[in-house]
Amino acid sequence: MKHAIFPKKKGMRKLQVVSVFHRSIWPVTTATSLLMWGIAGFPSLTSEVFPTFILAFLWLRSACQVLIWYLFRSSNRKGFVFYHHFGLSEVKLALLAYLLDLVVFALWIILATIIFG
Repeated sequence: MKHAIFPKKKGMRKLQVVSVFHRSIWPVTTATSLLMWGIAGFPSLTSEVFPTFILAFLWLRSACQVLIWYLFRSSNRKGFVFYHHFGLSEVKLALLAYLLDLVVFALWIILATIIFG
């Protein structure tokens, strides 16, 4: 009865499906982002090297995301049937998971800037 009064919107359902996918790859993507940030010396938003870091980070992170996507796709081909059921193509799923990962990473950098300056 509760679902009849408050039906789930398609956008929220798709976001939930993307988060399910993201949970399956987040250890690798998070480790990749943190490793790149650590190699650069953990620059904050206020550091002088941040613009250079973010440019290099986005290029390298995008290349790593393609590699991670390829490995996931080659090892888990039948798993995409679940996502297709919700109207998400492989490309849309990969792109949304990548954007979610960038948002989480941006929040970490903002939080680190607030805490550590």
